[in-house]
Amino acid sequence: MRSVLDGKPGENFRVERIGLLGRQRRRLLEMGLIPGAPITVAAIGAFGGRIVRLGEARIALDAATARAITVAAESAHE
Repeated sequence: MRSVLDGKPGENFRVERIGLLGRQRRRLLEMGLIPGAPITVAAIGAFGGRIVRLGEARIALDAATARAITVAAESAHE
């Protein structure tokens, strides 16, 4: 299983699972980072985290949070 942390800039994914609990999980869900959502890795942060694009929004994730989000590669034809 791949996580957001494995993604490189420009790669497209679909969120499969968010392996976090409590407030942190709820906040990501409120921002629209829900299972099934298409995301694109926009950049790699200074300390190894990822900046992902979700629609028109950009969300910065630290490395631990990015590692907890399981993703599947987005098909080229979608």
